[in-house]
Amino acid sequence: MSSQQTRWFLVTAVAALVLAAWTGVLMRFGMVYGFPSWAQNFGAMRHAHSHLMYFGWVTLALMALIWADLPRLTGRQLPRGVAVQMMFTAMMALLSFPAFWINGYGLTTVGAARLPLGSMAATLNGLTWFVFMALYVRATRRLAVRPPSVQLWDWALALLALASTGAIGLIWMVATNAREPLFQQIFLHLFLDLFAVGWFTLALLGVLWAQLNVQQSRLPIFSLALLLTPTFLLGVSPGLLPTSLFWVAAIANAGAALLLGVHAMQLWRRRNELPTLTWLTLGGLASVIGVAFLLLLPEVWQRFASGQMRVFYLHIFLLVWVSTALVGQLQDRLAPASSLIHRWVNPLWVGGVVVMVVGLLGLGLAPWLGTPMLWWLHVSAWGSLAAALAATLLLVALLSPAPARTALAAAMSPQ
Repeated sequence: MSSQQTRWFLVTAVAALVLAAWTGVLMRFGMVYGFPSWAQNFGAMRHAHSHLMYFGWVTLALMALIWADLPRLTGRQLPRGVAVQMMFTAMMALLSFPAFWINGYGLTTVGAARLPLGSMAATLNGLTWFVFMALYVRATRRLAVRPPSVQLWDWALALLALASTGAIGLIWMVATNAREPLFQQIFLHLFLDLFAVGWFTLALLGVLWAQLNVQQSRLPIFSLALLLTPTFLLGVSPGLLPTSLFWVAAIANAGAALLLGVHAMQLWRRRNELPTLTWLTLGGLASVIGVAFLLLLPEVWQRFASGQMRVFYLHIFLLVWVSTALVGQLQDRLAPASSLIHRWVNPLWVGGVVVMVVGLLGLGLAPWLGTPMLWWLHVSAWGSLAAALAATLLLVALLSPAPARTALAAAMSPQ
């Protein structure tokens, strides 16, 4: 895969971020001012938003970055078929948005048939991930030395494969019209939560250590992957999860948080070699680690594991930790000297994501703070707008030639 192809796949990932971000703006402002007639199915809209973030933004960007760094780490050329795999991954990810927008995971009437378009989209996406895994194995098999980044990617893909079995379980439940709530919750969170906490976290750490060109270290890798595996159970509704499984997941989660802390401290020591947004990235990771220890208290988990506080946690994880790291990576690799990015994108992104998660935290705590939820809805909505504008300007910066980016930044500057 050429560097130009890598660039276009990364630009496509940013385009997916832009679409998902503006969908988030619609959701946030819709809760304040009402939804337009063409956007009445909030549940389906939420699925379209989240799956595009997972499939089109983070997964596509991580795969492109892994393929970009792997030849340098292995001393080998990429196997044939990588560009084709990435093309189909991008296409299926983008198609997931309209598939979920129509009716989420429900059945949709298409002619004389009723089809689970969302489940079908998830399946087609999953098939491209298995092709990615097969090509990755070909690219890395029988390496004499496996650098830390390659080890992290090994285990990231192992957890991606495991998470994919949750999607298979969900499809089976839809196909058989099964109604067991515990199984539905387990399959759902095995898919979405382990997909994020396992695949995203380990793959992103691998990208960060690859940028630092670390060839040998004593970083915890296998133990981190092992402890991350059962943490998806903490996403299951507290009313359904047996106490014994809660403790397995909570203790594993705290252990994984300690090992993530080791990575975070080592990255912080070398933060000057990483993108400018690293301080916010590691702040998001530190927040994720802090939440892991709070969840050791059963009362905290039972009260806050679902509902608005779960939404807050997912945005801390996906926006402040994962997405900020990826935004920084793309800036560093594709437009390091862009004045548009440094003058506008970064301030809007930092301000937007911080204001948004503060609003989401306020929404979750409003019953205890005694403040109107409408206040916090406004805060999160305006934060989401700033983040969406930042993502849009990032896309403009990446699509523009260098002189055009400079001229645009000058035009946006106060006179």
